[in-house]
Amino acid sequence: MDDITERKTSTENPARGTRTHPSTLRSPDSPSSIDSDPSTRGTLVIAERAIEKVASNAASNVPGVSGPSSGFLGLGARHSDTARPKVDVQLNGLIASLRLKVGITYPAPLRRTTELLRERVRGEVSRICGLDVRQIDIDIDTLADVTRSQGRRELA
Repeated sequence: MDDITERKTSTENPARGTRTHPSTLRSPDSPSSIDSDPSTRGTLVIAERAIEKVASNAASNVPGVSGPSSGFLGLGARHSDTARPKVDVQLNGLIASLRLKVGITYPAPLRRTTELLRERVRGEVSRICGLDVRQIDIDIDTLADVTRSQGRRELA
């Protein structure tokens, strides 16, 4: 089986939210592909939506970080411990800029939580997607008070 050669440069399809990058993947049936010229190898297409999911999953694994949980027809939206944070991605070649919209459990230290959040998201996106994450903006739109009861309230 020969190497797949589709495109040799990075291209973008804004209508589909995808970007194509040169790939280092080789066909397992072609031992000569190890020594082949990188420009003749196949391509790898990473959708921005896939990068958003990787970043959102990494962010949701940070203790005290939550995401928006929408209500009926957008009414009653709130943050839920089980919801993933919202992530927007902007790609420029192999460089990514991310914007996260999160809720943080109060009284967590905001600076330490956001530093940990940046570190985990940058590491996971770099490791899984092979991108250089240069900027991560974090919008904290909710501070969830853990001392308040999450169940029914009693009227006095």
